[in-house]
Formats: sequence, structure tokens, C-alpha cells
Amino acid sequence: MKLIALLIGIYAERYLARWSHLREFRPFEERANRLAEKVLRLEPRAAPYVVAGITLACALPVGIAAWLLRHNSLEILWFVFAIAVLLASFGPRDLNAEALAYQEKAEAGDAEGAKAQAETLIGGGAPDEPQEQLEAVEKATYLEANNRIFGVVFWFLVAGSLGPAFAFGFRVLNSLRRYTATLPGGGELHRAAVMLHGLAAWVPARITSASFALAGNFDDAINAWRGVTAEQRANLSNGTNAVLGAVGAQALGERPDRVRGAVALARRSLFFVWGPIVAVAVILGWVY
Repeated sequence: MKLIALLIGIYAERYLARWSHLREFRPFEERANRLAEKVLRLEPRAAPYVVAGITLACALPVGIAAWLLRHNSLEILWFVFAIAVLLASFGPRDLNAEALAYQEKAEAGDAEGAKAQAETLIGGGAPDEPQEQLEAVEKATYLEANNRIFGVVFWFLVAGSLGPAFAFGFRVLNSLRRYTATLPGGGELHRAAVMLHGLAAWVPARITSASFALAGNFDDAINAWRGVTAEQRANLSNGTNAVLGAVGAQALGERPDRVRGAVALARRSLFFVWGPIVAVAVILGWVY
């Protein structure tokens, strides 16, 4: 049931991109931030606890529902609930559409449109120089593939019947990380969100990097992984970003259309590496 729910969720997410705006958490994020600001005025060092509390408050109702529906007699209801939660957890926007929109604007010579699209994908400022901008968008595609898709899939699979709650919690952390990055006065919250998201993303990011290598130029990708310095690895978030970016770029090879190639590499990794491995794990009872 879990594997089928996952497959339906992944395919449905691709074909329901026009409704992706329904997965935006802006009203919730704004209310959560106002509450967080009040707490941080009292104690700035409480930022990690505030981010963890917001994540738990969002994931707990999902976990309670998943726990109540875990019995065999309610398996169909759990199945439907899991698909709905997955659709809410992927994204918030369609990564393929965002990345390809940038590639099309860049190829058409629309510098302003390309930069605006790059900033949307990166989640912040984008370089003005075209080559640097292209490299930043390519790297962001690898990072966002882990944040929007692979990390959600990982936590959905490893958490048993509570998988929907863990997947949704990962989405909430990623959403807080992105939202607080451009929030005036949100420095403490952003640092806390980055730290906690880095913890949650560490394992799935390494699995994602390995899948990039298996789906692309394996030897070059592994050498790039080994080339990530100890200083970069020392920081959870920066180390994860460095590994994903370096491995993805080398796994892709010399393809000229870098962003379109990055999207294709992420798709191959999902369907031709993760897919068979997950299927075998489910069949053998390692994931349930």
C-alpha cells in the first residue's frame, strides 16, 4: 500500500502542477512568524525551540490521523490519506516547471525574466552574470530536488505508518527555511530553520547524491564527492549543499543545456534508482 500510495503521489504531483498554489503556506507562515517574533522578544535563544515547536504542531495532527488509520480494517482510508498528505508535502511548486521556465527565458534572451525565475528557484538573490546565474540555478535544481521530492519520499518510507507525518514535517521545515530567508528581522529564525532542516536533510541528501552518481557519470560524481572539503562538511547545511551540487554537476557531465539536464538527472534518479530500490525494500519487508 505504501509503495502504491507513493507512486500515485509522485505521478499526481507532476500532473497537478496547475494547482500547486494550493500548497503554498504563506498565510500560515505569516501567522507562525508573528507568534515566533513575540516569543523571541522574550528569549532570542529560543529560536530552535520555536522552529521545532511549529514543525511539531503541524506534523502532530497528521501523525495522530495516520496512527488512528493504521489498522488493517482502515487500510484504504490510510492509503487515501497518505496520498493527500504526499501531495501537500511535495513542492510547494513544481520543480521541473520552474527550472525549465528559467532555461526557456535564458535561451530566449529575456535577462530580466530569467533572473526573476532564477530568484524564485534559488529562494533569494541570483547573480547578474549569465554563466554564474546558470550555475546557481543548476545547483539549486539539485538542492531543491532533495528538499521538495527526495527528502519527502525518504521520511515517508522510513517512518512506518507515521510516514505521512514525517513527510509533512520535512515539508514544513523546508518551508520555514525558505520563508525566513527573505523575512525582515527573521535572522534568528532562519538560522534555526536552516540548522534543523540540515539535520533532517542530511541522510536523504547523501542517498540522493548517490542516486545522482548511479544515474549519471559515476566515477566523476564520486570523485567530486570526495573533493568536498572537511571545512564544508563541518556545517550540516553547507556540507549537504556542497555534496549535492558537486555530485550533481559531475554526474551530469558535459551536457550543454545544464538546467534541462539537471531536471532530467533528478527524474532518472527518482524513477530508475530510487524506484527499483524502494520496490525491493517493500517486497522484502524492509519498508512498510
